[in-house]
Amino acid sequence: MKKTITKFLIFSVLLLMLSLISSGCSSAKKYKEENTFLKSEIQKKDSIKNVIINQAIDDKLITPVVQSNTGNRKLDSLVNVKVDEILSKLNTSKNSGDNSYKLIYDKLAKQLEFYSKIAQTKNENSTTKTTNGKTIIQIKKIPIVIKKPLSKLEKFLMGLGILTLLYLGYKVVVFIRNKTSLWV
Repeated sequence: MKKTITKFLIFSVLLLMLSLISSGCSSAKKYKEENTFLKSEIQKKDSIKNVIINQAIDDKLITPVVQSNTGNRKLDSLVNVKVDEILSKLNTSKNSGDNSYKLIYDKLAKQLEFYSKIAQTKNENSTTKTTNGKTIIQIKKIPIVIKKPLSKLEKFLMGLGILTLLYLGYKVVVFIRNKTSLWV
């Protein structure tokens, strides 16, 4: 009967020591969950550019001025002198960059002359089309173990626990030697 109690006691102590060693003295591991988003953004730009170029224009217009011919020479000469006087006052010219025009009345040739110069023109039309695309590829929760260094108190308690286990193991061995005759 004593042997069964002793064996049961030894088995219980060994089971207790095994459970203490396997579970450890530290607290449960802490995990931190972290969300990771893997995204990609795509932006496309398409441009269309139309350019229309018009060449420069040099233009000349000559209009003859018809002399008055009513049959009355005195009246015709007065009308022609007044027409020459009025048209002589029209002589003008303007310049702006490469553009210019000139209006001249030539008394000798009895004609009105108009000269114009228009520079080359360029008409540009550009259209830009932008397309944005956002794609979420994957959303994952990744557990990360937080490793926290042990404090001095925790190290001390772990050492104390190991010493206690060694002491209890020694006492169990001494107890078993005293109770059984196999070890003598």
